[in-house]
Amino acid sequence: MEKIIAALLVGIGAIVVIGLLAVIGGTIVWLIWPVAVPAALPGLVASGTIAGSLSWWASVCLTWLCGLLIKASQTNNNK
Repeated sequence: MEKIIAALLVGIGAIVVIGLLAVIGGTIVWLIWPVAVPAALPGLVASGTIAGSLSWWASVCLTWLCGLLIKASQTNNNK
């Protein structure tokens, strides 16, 4: 029973850490996006291909999605 509780606590701790990292990364993206993206890609923002501004929640979701895509693209060489 103690092993099950320990495993649950480790799992919950991992979820909390991943969530906090997504919130911190999303907040950084949210603060930088309105300045960097229109300056770097003005034509795409003007045509509406890329948003010129993001909501805070959209930036957190974007950070989470990019993290998943980066992790999924990594290959495992230990096979």
